[in-house]
Amino acid sequence: MQRITVLTADVIASRSAQQAVGALSTAVTEIVHTDLVVPFTLSRGDEIQGVLRGWLTAPEIIRILRWRCRPLDLRIGIGLGTFIGELGNNPWALTGTAFFRAREALDRLNGQRRPGTTLVSGGPGEYDELVNAHMHLIDTIQGAWTDGQWQAVMSYEAVGTYAAAGRELGVAAQNVQKRCKAARWPEIRQAEQALGAAGRLLMTILG
Repeated sequence: MQRITVLTADVIASRSAQQAVGALSTAVTEIVHTDLVVPFTLSRGDEIQGVLRGWLTAPEIIRILRWRCRPLDLRIGIGLGTFIGELGNNPWALTGTAFFRAREALDRLNGQRRPGTTLVSGGPGEYDELVNAHMHLIDTIQGAWTDGQWQAVMSYEAVGTYAAAGRELGVAAQNVQKRCKAARWPEIRQAEQALGAAGRLLMTILG
């Protein structure tokens, strides 16, 4: 039994942002992560799906997906479980509990006009409550990020120092530091790491 995490997302107000949606397919298929076992793929013009190994052990992929889809906003459903089929390049060809739960999670966000993230694990209810509380806080903080803060956070994470990020962005290192601080990046990263640890603990508990 191979445990997986499925992310299923839809674009908010996609009909009013057709030009941006048109470039979305390339943006999501270029996402690379060591835990991504089936790449993100666009379907129906405004739905995105990808598969990660383990049970939400790499929650930073949610932030990466939001970054690559900007300026579009996403509702994201996360499902933990197993799958039926052969892992390949098309997540829409697979099925199983992880996919059903991701769709259930996304359905819970139906009608919401702002970015949101919800998880359904099929495991202990306390785990879902813990994860979804963290997700709500992260969504609330990230929802206020400016373009400059997004750029600073993602560049700093990629290159590892404020100086290198500043050179990449063409701004002073102090400006990168200020933007990361204003974005509450240390707290966001700590929350992501805690979610990853909780996912690994869940797999250990459930054997």
